Amino acid sequence: MNLKVFRTCLLISFLIFLPIVIFCQPIDSLSFTIISRQSFYSYEKSGEFLLHIPGPFVKKHLSISLNIGEEIIASWNGIPGRDILRLPFMLNMIPSVIKVEATIKAASSPGLIYIAKTDLVVLSYKSNEVKTDRFTGGLIVNRLPFFPFGFYCYSPVFPSMPEEEVVKGFNLMSPYQKIDPETINERKAYMDRCAELGMKVHYNLLPVSGGGGVGSKIEGLSDEEKRKRLVAEIISFRDHPALLGWYISDEPNGRNITPDKLVEIYKTVKENDPWHPVSIVFMAPFITAKKYSDALDIVMADPYPIPDYPATMAGDVAGQLRTEFKGKKPFWIVPQAFGGGELWSREPTIQEVRSMTWQSIINGATGIQYFVRQGLNYFPKSAATWSECGRMAIEVAELTPWLLSDEETLPVDSYSRNVIVTSRIHNGKLIIMAVNKINEPVSTSFRVTGLYNGQARVLFENRVVSLKGGVITDQLAAFGSQVYLINIKPEKQISDGLNANLIIDSGFEDLSGPGLPSACYARPGGDRGATYFLDTREYFKGNHSLRIITPKENKSLAIRFFPFSVKAGASYTISIWAKSDPEQRNFSVTNQEKSRLYVKKEIPQYVEILLGEFGRARFIPDKEWRQYVTFVTIPNDTLAKFKTNLILKMPGQGIGWFDEVKVTEDK
Repeated sequence: MNLKVFRTCLLISFLIFLPIVIFCQPIDSLSFTIISRQSFYSYEKSGEFLLHIPGPFVKKHLSISLNIGEEIIASWNGIPGRDILRLPFMLNMIPSVIKVEATIKAASSPGLIYIAKTDLVVLSYKSNEVKTDRFTGGLIVNRLPFFPFGFYCYSPVFPSMPEEEVVKGFNLMSPYQKIDPETINERKAYMDRCAELGMKVHYNLLPVSGGGGVGSKIEGLSDEEKRKRLVAEIISFRDHPALLGWYISDEPNGRNITPDKLVEIYKTVKENDPWHPVSIVFMAPFITAKKYSDALDIVMADPYPIPDYPATMAGDVAGQLRTEFKGKKPFWIVPQAFGGGELWSREPTIQEVRSMTWQSIINGATGIQYFVRQGLNYFPKSAATWSECGRMAIEVAELTPWLLSDEETLPVDSYSRNVIVTSRIHNGKLIIMAVNKINEPVSTSFRVTGLYNGQARVLFENRVVSLKGGVITDQLAAFGSQVYLINIKPEKQISDGLNANLIIDSGFEDLSGPGLPSACYARPGGDRGATYFLDTREYFKGNHSLRIITPKENKSLAIRFFPFSVKAGASYTISIWAKSDPEQRNFSVTNQEKSRLYVKKEIPQYVEILLGEFGRARFIPDKEWRQYVTFVTIPNDTLAKFKTNLILKMPGQGIGWFDEVKVTEDK
């Protein structure tokens, strides 16, 4: 736009009170702003921009073009109908920071042009990179959607803590720690163990960044020394496979730490590691977080209401943050998991912890990090309460593709003012999440727009309720929560042919016990942190696969499938679909002479299938789903008919996914 046209537009806009909007100007009710959907792009072939539409323009016809210099990379025409418009574009840029300009014209305001500007960040790919998805609020880790669900803890980290918690379903920990050069090997040790287990670390930089945090303060350090330690710590761990992000300040709004100071720290972190997000946690008043928006990628809030305030405080805070940061920054909630001292005369009950957690999630939180965990029964004191937190970790893992879905959902409304509800759609299935805000049972109903009659599965209670006239009626326990699953597009059942599969729940779709395979036993193999969970993010068929993580070579657990009958002299075909992620095998990244992480392994990531003691086969999965087949013949000189088991092991260190396990008799 040339200077003459700009001045003309400026004059017209002044006369009719519609300003020309530039991205860097203060936001007002008529401002258009634009931001890339992901915090950065690397391996993707395409991306999206998010254009925030001012209220007066949501139902008006707009013409939009996106430019990099003189090149138009995307255009759009129509009526948005919503306050965030997704604008796709093709990615063919080299790593750099690219200036992007959006030009918006409204049919209702001929001659006026609105301008919004942003930076598009393109980085070279790193296997341990972590992106934020500003549209869904989720993270992208190892190229998969990731919902962090974990806890703060203290230092030094007890050696068995990571394995004790990862087997419960937690995928994140964040130790308070002093960034002291003399104790760096302690930090390397827990980071390495977390990498082996597939657990992520929200890395605490507080002593040398924005301050705060329990036991994190280091006396006598100058600002210059703090910065040196900050940079050194980032360099030491920025390539570590366990790293999720950098935590730089604890409640700065309660300690008079200015936004400007944290912006400088943020820039220092990003100069040394642009591949990982930066977070800050805030205390009441939580909405002051918006003043610090330029100093963070993830907003965190820590409402601790129990027992002096209602459990609804957690959900209310989440709702406030969603209103402020929707489509801009993800936000996490830090639920209270402590009490009995200081200002809190008791811990939350099991029911209060559940309600606070699910209120936060239903109101838009895309990360949960409890304060605080100190095992086995110090924080929280109640082992039952912490078990409930682990139960919710499994529930959230099951729902991750829905919680981070970008599909437009069917609206759902609650008939009870004491029950809050929301919905998500993924892969042709609708989930409805509801939570009771009060400490008494509630009979309630939910209306689903767009559906009429059918059935809804109550996911974590192994029962079914009816959908009649678009309404579900059910009971919620005091502070209880429910998740309902409705197949919008019922799947067609495909026959496997004449040969019956002898494996029960061969596709891991039995949800009687959420998160875990049902028709099998698990046997230990030498590492207490080896895990076997169902995964809804990766599968060949259906909606689940079995994910196995072997932390150390030749210390795999064994999955022994439900026994079935075989006959002497008969031959059997065994098949399984599998894949792995070679990038998640251990590397030596800490540059420590005695690092517990291996140099990249030359040993293949073997998987073994055994049919009792009659046959064994090995294969090596790779990054693509592939079917692996073997054959076993039962000797004639044995019992005419007897029962045996199929056994699955992964002796090779790393992560693997398995689906569609079959054993059929050859006719």
